[in-house]
Amino acid sequence: MELIIGAVILLVGILIGRFLPGLGRQRRSVAQVQPVCGCGHASSFHDEKGRCHADNQVARWDGGSWVGTESVPCSCQKYTGPEPLPAFYAPEITE
Repeated sequence: MELIIGAVILLVGILIGRFLPGLGRQRRSVAQVQPVCGCGHASSFHDEKGRCHADNQVARWDGGSWVGTESVPCSCQKYTGPEPLPAFYAPEITE
C-alpha cells in the first residue's frame, strides 16, 4: 500500500511540473555565441591576416548640419573575437 501511495505522489509531482510552468523548472533558451570582433563585425568579414573588409555607416556633416550617412571601410586591423574552431585535415582511411 505504501508503494502505491508513493507512486501516486511521484506521478502527481511529475504532472504538476509538466503542465504548470510556474511551478516546474524554468526553461531557458540557450543563446548562440557569435564570433564578433571588437569592431562589431563577425569573423567572416576578416581575412586570414585579420584585416576587416566590412563597411561602417558614419554621419556626414557639412558646415555644422547633418547631411546623411556614408559607407567607409572598417579601420579594424585584426580580429579580436573568440577563436573559431580549428579546421583539421583528416585523410580518408582505406582498407
